[in-house]
Amino acid sequence: MAKVFTCTLKESRAGMPKGTTIQVTSNLSSPTDSQIADECERRFGKKARDAQFKGYWDIR
Repeated sequence: MAKVFTCTLKESRAGMPKGTTIQVTSNLSSPTDSQIADECERRFGKKARDAQFKGYWDIR
């Protein structure tokens, strides 16, 4: 069953300010880097894919 995770950016990265929030849906226990990258690109453009590393985000 898919779960929606709220991801909050810990520090400014890839043109997005600290505190930027995205929601990522995943069937796993947490979203993957590629799922985060896809959502960042969808909302903020291709450059935002550079913030894909899960360690950059507070994931809940």
